[in-house]
Amino acid sequence: MVQQAHNEGSLLIDRFERVREGLWGQPGFQRRNSTITAPGFQLLPQGSWIVETIKTDDSLAIFLQVISIEGGQRIVLPKKVCEAIYNQHDRITKVRRQVRAQRGAETRRQRRQRNGSID
Repeated sequence: MVQQAHNEGSLLIDRFERVREGLWGQPGFQRRNSTITAPGFQLLPQGSWIVETIKTDDSLAIFLQVISIEGGQRIVLPKKVCEAIYNQHDRITKVRRQVRAQRGAETRRQRRQRNGSID
């Protein structure tokens, strides 16, 4: 009975590595990771966070690891959650680029007007 509980626990732990290794080296493989050390704020408890994103031609996965005083935890976000995060970021970036382009166009227009009135 103890052996069965141990095997179930290792299946949960191994899912993180199985998913990660399944993506490693796939066509279009790209990987980025960041480590965030939090001294302990209201929204982010004290500890270290490792955020790893792996993107391939066919998939996207985000892996989270947290190490804190209470212990550690490893999470693989579901594909739909990763896609939602990615799409939200993409839309925000697109809007910010449009705003910057509009500001740049306005600045260039003002410079032309100033230069035209001087001549």
